[in-house]
Amino acid sequence: MMEPPNANTARENLLYIRKTLEAAGQLTAIPGKSLMVSGFLALAASAFNAFVSGVPWSPGAHHEAALAAWGVTLIISVMIVSYGIYHKSMQMSAPIKPALLRKLLWSLCPALFVGALFTALAAQYDNLSWLPVIWLGCYGAAVTSGGQHSVAPVRYMGLCFLVTASGAAISPRETGLAFLALGFGWLHLIYGAYIARRHNG
Repeated sequence: MMEPPNANTARENLLYIRKTLEAAGQLTAIPGKSLMVSGFLALAASAFNAFVSGVPWSPGAHHEAALAAWGVTLIISVMIVSYGIYHKSMQMSAPIKPALLRKLLWSLCPALFVGALFTALAAQYDNLSWLPVIWLGCYGAAVTSGGQHSVAPVRYMGLCFLVTASGAAISPRETGLAFLALGFGWLHLIYGAYIARRHNG
């Protein structure tokens, strides 16, 4: 027995409303190209450590310059990705609502705060060789948690960061810079390219 047209229309309307409400609770304006720029910046910081300043935890390295390279990378990356999110959300006519922003901050900030705290402790006790594990692990935890309110590739990228942090934890300290380049460089490039292709920039 065929359902009347009105029933089909009502069902379609309900599905549309549900999808609209779900989208309103997610950050879909993830700028893949901005993530790729962050990846290139991280690779540049890795190259600076490898060929100019030395890695922050190696004897004889210019520790201030080595850490400053990553600090500058962090600041520029945050600015670029933040602008990318704003620009893409305006293009999609989907500005970020305050409720969604609060969800994202509650998801991201705890892990990032722990990362900043552990970084300060590592610097205070001169145990900088743990920086790759701290940075990759806390960033991965933040992205995985925040990814619950975003598109699926963001969650998968966060999980990949956690795996990379685990690899850094069980590997010799000499490989720390390679893991930083793999995580902040190549993972951002790969997932940024995928998001840019599959999610319209």
